Amino acid sequence: MTRAPADGGSSGSDGARAVRGVAWGGVESAAGAITGLVVTPLIVRAFGIEGLGLWAACWSLAHSAGLLDLGIGASYARFTARAIARGDAAELNGTVAAGVGLHLLLAAAIGALGAAAGPLVVSAFAPSDALRGEAALLLGGALAVVVLRLILSAYRGVLAGAQRIDILGRIGALVTLVEGAGAVTIVLAHGPLRLLALNALAAAALASALEGLAAHRVCPELRVRPWRARNEQWRPLFGFALKLQAARTAEVLAHHGPRVVLAAGPGLAAAGVYDLAARVARAMQAVGTLPLPVVQPLATRLQALGEDRRLALLLQRATRYVGLLTIPCAAVLILDAPGFLFAWTGDAAAATAAAAATRLLVASAAITLLASPARLVLRGLGHAGLEASAAGAGAALHLTLAVVLAASLGAEGVALGALLGAVLAASWLGLGGSRLRRDLLAFPFLASLGGALAAGLLAFAGGWLVRSLVVPSALPAIAGRGAALVHLAAESAGAGLFFFVAALVSGGLRRDDLALLRAARGTA
Repeated sequence: MTRAPADGGSSGSDGARAVRGVAWGGVESAAGAITGLVVTPLIVRAFGIEGLGLWAACWSLAHSAGLLDLGIGASYARFTARAIARGDAAELNGTVAAGVGLHLLLAAAIGALGAAAGPLVVSAFAPSDALRGEAALLLGGALAVVVLRLILSAYRGVLAGAQRIDILGRIGALVTLVEGAGAVTIVLAHGPLRLLALNALAAAALASALEGLAAHRVCPELRVRPWRARNEQWRPLFGFALKLQAARTAEVLAHHGPRVVLAAGPGLAAAGVYDLAARVARAMQAVGTLPLPVVQPLATRLQALGEDRRLALLLQRATRYVGLLTIPCAAVLILDAPGFLFAWTGDAAAATAAAAATRLLVASAAITLLASPARLVLRGLGHAGLEASAAGAGAALHLTLAVVLAASLGAEGVALGALLGAVLAASWLGLGGSRLRRDLLAFPFLASLGGALAAGLLAFAGGWLVRSLVVPSALPAIAGRGAALVHLAAESAGAGLFFFVAALVSGGLRRDDLALLRAARGTA
């Protein structure tokens, strides 16, 4: 048997590799958050809230075209992780051959669909002549980015399956900063909005090239030969992918559908308000998702090695870490959404308009994040059907409420639908998962969240106390962005202090967490 290098060696190094992956994922997330914080206000200032709404609607529609991926991209990590854990290069190359071959066919379908439906979409989104030319090139560039990343997503799957999330984080951080610098340059040079799409396409090409080089270096026996897979290789991949596709379809529609509904209904201004709120929630998600990229491939690896005890420990730790990262951020954002929005954008009207939607979307994102470790572990074990049904139920409720409430409540009504959909999806997943794997999704798993939840309530109370007793004496009113930043810093300091102390007392933060960091540093 031809053997591929199982980049990762002994099971004792799994924790250190996971921590390094989380650390570099954090660098990538920080780069993305900083870029978004810098670029978004510039877009609003240069092109107005309607320009931001047009940008968001075009990208949402383009990413919705990624539904034709059929779940293959999300399936790579499970099958490549299993092949690499077994040292089976033939299985690895068969998986990649099947996936890339199908992706080439799907890319052609997306291109044909975009060419046929593009003019109608542009007319619906941008009825004025001034925006119509921008919309056509924006949509075309966004579709090109989606197609390129779709075809070459196998490289990301190989790196994830090899437990080299750290490499993906390094590449992602570099490319994000390059793209962000290009976007800032374009806006400051008074370039047209369409150039931002070309900048994104160049960044996507750079990311795919770097990922390809890294994948071949990590797995020297990797061969990308489309359509060269045997039936016994592509059938399991395709069957698993279709289940994941149902879940991904629901997630993409729930994420991008509301912007399209708002743009086509209440208008681009409402879509821009919703997108502003969604960007705040996404910034929080960038923090909360730090532990998540390692979960699915590591769960598959532990299952292949028969390590059930470590599998349960993986789920408990990942859930606790997500809670520790997500809950204090959500507490601060819900406590003072208008202050954060004003400090970020400098636009008082936009901050006021987006405050309620921001609070609702932040709460929705927090619920989804807390359920994500269980979802990814179940996916890594092959239970993709439950994930699909849970995501479908949540997305159906969200989109139904979005259509019903958009006309009367605008962005706030659509955000309320997102919150109720997240509650339904998390409940569905928890109940179904406890029936499938009660040994994993039982009391130990639920108890892992207790400390973080208790600390989060105290964090909210601490931030509110500082806001009520300390901040007003020094800042009776927020007169500018600088004062708003001071206001937020005081609230965040109070919330953070309360959270840290409560997490230590409740057991949400433990001494063995530091041992993982030392192990990662020692093997870096």
